[in-house]
Amino acid sequence: MSCKGCPPYEKDKSAIFFPRCFQWIRGACTKKNPGNVENLHGLSRNVMPKFFDGLELDYMHRLGPHKYITGSWILSHMKAAGFRFGGLYTFRLTNDVLLTPTIIGDIHPSTQAANLNILYYPYECLRLEATLQRSSEKTPVDSQYTIELTRPCDTWSANFYNVRKDNGRCTLSVMRAITQHWALGGEMLLEWNSPEKLSTDFALAARYSHHNFAVAASASRIGLDISYWQRIYPQIQMANLLAYNYITNKTIATVGYQWNFSDSAVHAMLDSDASVGFMWTKYLNNFPLQMGLSVIMSIPTDRFAFGMRFVVDPSGYRRDN
Repeated sequence: MSCKGCPPYEKDKSAIFFPRCFQWIRGACTKKNPGNVENLHGLSRNVMPKFFDGLELDYMHRLGPHKYITGSWILSHMKAAGFRFGGLYTFRLTNDVLLTPTIIGDIHPSTQAANLNILYYPYECLRLEATLQRSSEKTPVDSQYTIELTRPCDTWSANFYNVRKDNGRCTLSVMRAITQHWALGGEMLLEWNSPEKLSTDFALAARYSHHNFAVAASASRIGLDISYWQRIYPQIQMANLLAYNYITNKTIATVGYQWNFSDSAVHAMLDSDASVGFMWTKYLNNFPLQMGLSVIMSIPTDRFAFGMRFVVDPSGYRRDN
């Protein structure tokens, strides 16, 4: 059987051809990647202050283009006090760009508490990450493993938390861009306290975003989370967070602001429990020093926490953190 009017199987001068059977034809996606479900409210959370108390002294020194050593001394009620040292090492380097695998770790010499993070991109679209933490020499290791596949319009993630035979927790999630502004996703939670007992839960996520504002919401059988982020001016950002728990029937709302200057940044927050917080960060131009000040106060209980941080970083690695 022949058909002289059918298009050819191969491209000709007219660029018209008939695809062969079971041939995969890639399409074009003009929508941006929406990220993962875990960072659904990331824009709003980044505006909120990251409080610390007591006194922190940090130092980071660059040994080579892909080698750093770190040291810190902490006097705090919320963190483990004492001296810690660690470093960052990257196996691959292209010009001045650090590639993966990347290993970041630190250890507390007296208590043997340690943190280890391994990040690896075997392909540009695939992220493998492992985070291990041990609080003391006698306690078990807390682990988190992440497998994430990023495509032009969607992100597929799998997180495993302290996975053992007797107990563990796992989350499977997907986030997909529907239009230029809308993104929808879902997450499934698997948790077991014994080999025979497995409990599941589901959550739905949605986000509507523009270049200067974003609204995100996630809902499950446990609660509801809503966030709103807006860039009021090029240097000023505002964020609102609302969380409602069905089990405790409790709602908490938080308002936060971030004001960036040329060599400093200010973060502030106020929540519905009458807690007020403020964080100020300053970068010195003539000396590689970053100074931080943190204050948080609970008005009903009349209690507050005050902290100061000094970071010496000649390499400038932590200037944007």
